[in-house]
Amino acid sequence: MLNSLHFFRYLLGLAPALTQTTDAERACLRRHAQGKRRLVEIGVFHGVNTRAFREAMAPDGVLLAVDPFPRRFFGIRGYGWARRIAHREVARGGNGRVVWLECRGEEAPGRIAAQPVLPVDFVFIDGDHSYEGLRGDWLAWKSRVAPGGVVALHDSRQRDGCGSERFAQEVAVRDPDFERIDEIDSLTVLRRRA
Repeated sequence: MLNSLHFFRYLLGLAPALTQTTDAERACLRRHAQGKRRLVEIGVFHGVNTRAFREAMAPDGVLLAVDPFPRRFFGIRGYGWARRIAHREVARGGNGRVVWLECRGEEAPGRIAAQPVLPVDFVFIDGDHSYEGLRGDWLAWKSRVAPGGVVALHDSRQRDGCGSERFAQEVAVRDPDFERIDEIDSLTVLRRRA
């Protein structure tokens, strides 16, 4: 009920699209997405960051928006308020095109629609914040990032040891193929070495 109420308030302009990223994290993400041509966001939610990526990316860029968007309303499959908000929010952006992939992040690189976009030059991982969830996304995408490309990990630091923070600190930031280039709040940004 809360999701449907928020959706209708959003439609009326009484509530914004929601995000779990801070203002500082969004500014950092936008800076690293600027001018990129092949982008991926894992964990779209209401599309706030997706819209920002679309506005920042190259005019001819392609953005893969990856989210399973569970769609249930009182046990009935088919609604999906977050999906509806995300599509409306992202439509407000202007550059390039967005390819929607309704699946988990680790499944996305294998989808036919993703193939023409690989390798990518920007990935924002903000999906499943468990240790295993980030592990799956990291392993699926790290080799699909072009040399010099960027991977941004949300909830990867200052989160009291949550699963995604533990995986990021124990594995991702120690990966010899990547170097840490930025950190702000709970966000860690890595660049793939050439």
